[in-house]
Amino acid sequence: MKTLRLILGDQLNHKHSWFDGDQENIIYFMAEMRQETDYVTHHIQKVVAFFMAMRGFNEWINDRGWNSIYYHLDDDKNSQDLVKNLNQIIKEQKIEKFEYLAPDEYRLDQQLKEFCKSLEIEWQGYDTEHFFTKRKDVEKFFEGKKRMTMEYFYRDMRKKHQIMIDDDLEPEGGKWNYDHSNRNQWKGETDIPHERGFRKDVTAIVKLLHKADVKTMGRIDELNFNWPTTRQDGLDVLNYFCENLLIEFGTYQDAMHTDQHYLYHSRLSFAMNCKLLSPREVIDAVLVRFRESGKPTIDISQVEGFIRQILGWREFMRGIYWKEMPDYQSQNQLENCNQLPEFYWTGKTKMNCLSNAINNSLDNAYAHHIQ
Repeated sequence: MKTLRLILGDQLNHKHSWFDGDQENIIYFMAEMRQETDYVTHHIQKVVAFFMAMRGFNEWINDRGWNSIYYHLDDDKNSQDLVKNLNQIIKEQKIEKFEYLAPDEYRLDQQLKEFCKSLEIEWQGYDTEHFFTKRKDVEKFFEGKKRMTMEYFYRDMRKKHQIMIDDDLEPEGGKWNYDHSNRNQWKGETDIPHERGFRKDVTAIVKLLHKADVKTMGRIDELNFNWPTTRQDGLDVLNYFCENLLIEFGTYQDAMHTDQHYLYHSRLSFAMNCKLLSPREVIDAVLVRFRESGKPTIDISQVEGFIRQILGWREFMRGIYWKEMPDYQSQNQLENCNQLPEFYWTGKTKMNCLSNAINNSLDNAYAHHIQ
């Protein structure tokens, strides 16, 4: 049966079971679309990173001799709309079955559900095989409870997935949470290793965006693009973090400093969010480094503080999103009605803390959770 499989820009999972079986009669489809660049104003580095990662993933598919259709932003066939592009390919290629991976955004999830209802051919949706939890696991966990406290969910996840848990289901080291050790200021008392970055020339993609008049925010160094956009890039950043930054991550994970953009943070978020790396393999790599007998030794507070962000907060907030959507996007508990001041888009303000935090995001497409 001739099958079309859709892969979205944040579904670049090399380890997905889709790629284990027979690839005959399967066509993979990916597209750079104005539908996705324009529904909000994105940081220019975010758009560039996604386009680079998508193109790299398509090359990985082609290198294996598998069939794919890839629409660049300026391709003549690209209607810039997901549904129109899919309908066009299904007709031209005489597709008999459509398959997709469940989106992590409500907007796209609804669009694909409506599209599938209109199809006269078979279709099937699949899990992305990335997260520890399913969409509704958080909602089910807190069913009947008055408060949704992340800590209780996090402890349950530790037990369920046997992460830093003793045989009697007690936390390794005797404590569930070392948050009290994760709130230190950095005052220059340690030498922070330079981030594991890259120097990629992305001028062609930037020119493409400018030519198409795609509206973006932020700044970019076109000759020295600094984010991981392939699986190997992601693994390199992960290994660098484990060897050089994990040792002080927890100590300074809540710190900010005007002279340090990243401190001891991993910079793994993009690689994880587009699924080049899985949360399981990131946690496993950190635990392997923690348990190594070699020096320097790493304190448990550094490791727990990092794992809590991924196994706890990342899964928890995703679950809250799927529990509360679509109403979540229109809630305004603080009743804020005014537009953000202009300095949020320029960084030009005399308020030093805001100026540094905003300019860090504009320059580096980055902000950790305290910022």
